Amino acid sequence: MNNKHSLWWQFNPRVSSVWRLTLAFATITSVVLVLCIVLIYQLLLGEQTRQVERRLNAEQVRIEGLANKFDKASFFKQLNIFRNEGDILIFWQNDETQSQGLSFFPNDIPKLPKTVEFPVLDTQRGQIRLLTTGIVKTKHGKVVIATATEHLSRLITEFKTIATWACLLSLVLTCVFGYIFARRHLRRVNYFNNVAEKVQKGDLSARVVHKQKGDEFVTLAKHINTMLQSIEENFALVQGITDNIAHDLKTPLTRLRLHLENEAIKQPSLGIAIEQLESVLHTFDAMLKLTRLEHGQFPLKLEPVNGFTLMSDIIDILEPTAEQNQQHIILHKNHELIFEGDKNLLFQACYNLLQNAIKYAGNHAKITITLSKGSIKISDNGKGVNKQQLSQLTKRFYRSDLARQKDGFGLGLATVKAICDRHHFTLSLQSDENGFSSTISH
Repeated sequence: MNNKHSLWWQFNPRVSSVWRLTLAFATITSVVLVLCIVLIYQLLLGEQTRQVERRLNAEQVRIEGLANKFDKASFFKQLNIFRNEGDILIFWQNDETQSQGLSFFPNDIPKLPKTVEFPVLDTQRGQIRLLTTGIVKTKHGKVVIATATEHLSRLITEFKTIATWACLLSLVLTCVFGYIFARRHLRRVNYFNNVAEKVQKGDLSARVVHKQKGDEFVTLAKHINTMLQSIEENFALVQGITDNIAHDLKTPLTRLRLHLENEAIKQPSLGIAIEQLESVLHTFDAMLKLTRLEHGQFPLKLEPVNGFTLMSDIIDILEPTAEQNQQHIILHKNHELIFEGDKNLLFQACYNLLQNAIKYAGNHAKITITLSKGSIKISDNGKGVNKQQLSQLTKRFYRSDLARQKDGFGLGLATVKAICDRHHFTLSLQSDENGFSSTISH
């Protein structure tokens, strides 16, 4: 698959602004969602966690006050009353008395306000409980105070699970809908590019199909079509003026040629002027013929045309010119090639291509003609042309830098292109370090 039209090319962030915008939108959505989840956590579960810490700190202050107010025996009696009346769990252990709330007294509990969570066996309730605990150090010994937070811990775990799935689902949905959005817009952008490429290749009749009402793409399509319509009309106007000039000048120039031919009998030096005039008349004929071909006004006499016979006849005509340039023409027949078309037009198209190869390949060049199934390829090992000029070579009167050093008017390849289009054939031009090649295929 052509990389230009591959899926990776369409969604490569380095070349697709639409996909970059989609990815940016997905990133912003994900960040906003995460911030919202963090804010909800802090406002709800975070606040409950802070309330637990504040309550334990308040109990710490109360227990420290009791320790300072009562003796040891009275202090532990008060702790026992508080433990039975409230929902704060209180555990202690000393030489004379011991709370029965714990099966053992843990050693890694930090001093308040620091806390730790761990599961313990509540002997009074006969169950395992998750407690948030801390130690209060008094003059009568260490006292462990705790509050059950298994429900809060379960809520936090469930909240984190739900939040994680929500983030993943949101990211996936954002990317999926972003992909659909980007693909839809990229398809429309690529359609605009395809129309632009057709116009660039010379098809001025190409238009962007659009709805009567719609978004900014519809407005852009209307403006593009208006611009293309204006360009096509202006081009047709210039082309018409050129053809009219050629048509109007052809008759007087023909009369002038006849007059010069009569006068050349008396003045042989007029032969050079006659040759120049013949060149001008030939150019006018080519222009008018090209116009008729481009507008489909040239009738075709369809018949089977043998490619090998056609190229052999052309080689017989042009080989003396190639020999003058010390060039070598090679004809390869890889497959029997039969064209269905107008023999005279196909002859002219192939003649122009081979003539161009002889003219621009340079001295001592090798010109190879390859007949394959459905195509004729004429290639040479000359200097070729700049790749940026390839798409311009088939336009009227366009001449590359190399062509300007030779005689001509820039109508040869334009005529070949028109003949191929008239037959619904394809003309392909290529140029690289190995030389220049032109291929007619059907």
